[in-house]
Amino acid sequence: MNITQTTSRIGAVVATIGAIVVLASSAQAATSRPAGMSQPAYRALMIRSEALNTLHGNAVTRLSPQQFTGLYQAGANRMAPQAFVALVARSAALNRQSRFDRTNQPTTVVEQPTGSGNGFDWGDFGIGAAAMLGLVVLSGGLLAGTYLGRRTAARPVT
Repeated sequence: MNITQTTSRIGAVVATIGAIVVLASSAQAATSRPAGMSQPAYRALMIRSEALNTLHGNAVTRLSPQQFTGLYQAGANRMAPQAFVALVARSAALNRQSRFDRTNQPTTVVEQPTGSGNGFDWGDFGIGAAAMLGLVVLSGGLLAGTYLGRRTAARPVT
């Protein structure tokens, strides 16, 4: 058995283990019910949670759809949900404290143009270019390793 066959078998075993881990973790995430809790108890918990959210809500659920969209596009999509709720709650409290609370006044939302006018996003282009460069380097390394591995394995040992 030469080196390339051994490398191929190791790669196949690692890929199989990786696939099993990914499938097991996605299956665990799909069944988010806590271990040891029956299905009716979990359903009752979810119904109670939805009712409490509807009754009391939180700072984010009290935002209008336009306000939420504006905050989300301004950077809230990069925050943890708990941090976003805390930020909105703190902002509302500071507005009330400094008497800038304008929740009863009509608000107008001004759409800010994002990126260039033609719809081309240079940030997405940079991410795609970096990914392609990484793919080219990786495939080049694999090809070089395969070629050089065959050359060294073909030499007779004396």
